[in-house]
Amino acid sequence: MVILFVEGTKDTSNGDLRKGFNKLLSKKLSGKMPRIVMGDGKKQAIDKFQNSNNSLLLCDLDGPEEKRERDISEHSLYESQHRVYYMIQEMEAWFISQPDILDKFYSTDLTRKIPRKPATAFENPDEKLQDWTRETSKGKYHKVRHGTILLEMLDADRLMNYFPDFKRLVTTLSESV
Repeated sequence: MVILFVEGTKDTSNGDLRKGFNKLLSKKLSGKMPRIVMGDGKKQAIDKFQNSNNSLLLCDLDGPEEKRERDISEHSLYESQHRVYYMIQEMEAWFISQPDILDKFYSTDLTRKIPRKPATAFENPDEKLQDWTRETSKGKYHKVRHGTILLEMLDADRLMNYFPDFKRLVTTLSESV
């Protein structure tokens, strides 16, 4: 079985990110699911990935697409880069790419607060979400508590069309699990 190491906490006291990623991926991979392991921080997730066989890595790039090569170099991922998938710039860009789910989850028109530009162009999208949601009834965006639910709400087809790494991840998993 393929193991997918994902950058993010395994602490479930505020939500279960593993469950959120599992529900999202199951929309495209029914019956072909990998074993999803939350790797905690980026460095820890990379270490687990590099010390495992038959595994893939999903992590934040923490920057624009142009940072990919530098990140691969900094983390010694050259030999395994075909098994590394990035959320550009962070997981929160996925949510920003589908503002309708933000409107629905936060029960307010957040779309009007989001500048019209590609979701991948937002630096520190988690901070942007915190700012945009600060005065909502659910309170400001929380990476785990809100992120888990938002992952489950994402439209996987739209995500595949918008983010090449997500499409490549789904394709790889559908062919290898």
